[in-house]
Amino acid sequence: MALLDRYILHSFLKIFITVTFASLGLIVVYSLTDFFLSFRIRDTGILLKYLTYLVPLGFYILSPILVGISIIVLFKRVFQKRIDLTAQSFSMSPLRFSFFIISFSAFLSLLFLIFNESFLPGLFRGVWYMEKKFKNRQEIGRIVEKLWFVKNTGRGIYYVYVDNLEVGSGAFAGLYLLKTSEDGEVLEAVQGKSGRWKGHIIFVTKGSAYNFKEGYFVKELSNFSLGTEIALREVGLFAEKIEHVRSSSLITLYTKGERLGFDTNRYFSELMFRAGMSFFPFMLTVPTLWGLVRFRKLSAGAIILLVGLIIGWLIIISPKVIADKANAPPQYALAGYLVVILIILKGFKDLSRGFRV
Repeated sequence: MALLDRYILHSFLKIFITVTFASLGLIVVYSLTDFFLSFRIRDTGILLKYLTYLVPLGFYILSPILVGISIIVLFKRVFQKRIDLTAQSFSMSPLRFSFFIISFSAFLSLLFLIFNESFLPGLFRGVWYMEKKFKNRQEIGRIVEKLWFVKNTGRGIYYVYVDNLEVGSGAFAGLYLLKTSEDGEVLEAVQGKSGRWKGHIIFVTKGSAYNFKEGYFVKELSNFSLGTEIALREVGLFAEKIEHVRSSSLITLYTKGERLGFDTNRYFSELMFRAGMSFFPFMLTVPTLWGLVRFRKLSAGAIILLVGLIIGWLIIISPKVIADKANAPPQYALAGYLVVILIILKGFKDLSRGFRV
């Protein structure tokens, strides 16, 4: 690694770590304030658990801003010492000059994509459950709509979705169940028109089922039951939270669930959203670098970063808006993602060619 590369990388990492710790300190302050003002239980263990959930989530959400600010602060030093002009005078392109910065943001984005399989959804689930359980004025509802969960048993993996559930009586209308093997093979599908939830068991009183493994169809289903890990008394705390599900489970539901009446648009929109959020730091890095190098002004980089944050967030959230609000295929949002890809490719091209000194 050349001396200039080491300087850029070490300087950027020091700035990024400093900015990150400062932001995490603010997150801790927010978490403490929220805990003491909103939680009805004062317990050190609960507080530490709450912080354990919120701090990494705060870093994940704020990472695009942290990377952008770190780049701007670094280039303030670069411009002051005229390092960029010196590098270009030796025929080093801005892309080569910024190689380790771009590589770091790409690595961070790839890491977020991997963590979106189970780690990050688990953190979101933990925060959501603690707020539902311990915060003041959290009432248990009587009607739960669009409840669904995943149950992994020794006999297979169950994906269960319930349209409407009355918590008091346990009666429900509209149940869809998909049973798969550990490797994703569909074994059984159940559609329950009505039934009742008692304790940890769901009873289907009217519906139909198809066994894919043995190849038989039950038109009039009766006496079907499924044990759950969620008791009826806990269901009042639950609503449809697709954000808490593993990405691999979302892929299975999307690929296997369309013929069973599952809302596959919502699963695909969530997958698009997670991919966009994961690569958000990388999406902003190249345009921000382009603005800084092209105009040699910190204000230009800051404006591009701010505009990128706004437009990027609108593009990332668009699949969920299209699927949830417009009830349309989220694939329409791919047009926005395509625009982002073209902007990044244009940035790579300009940075590789360089600008006039």
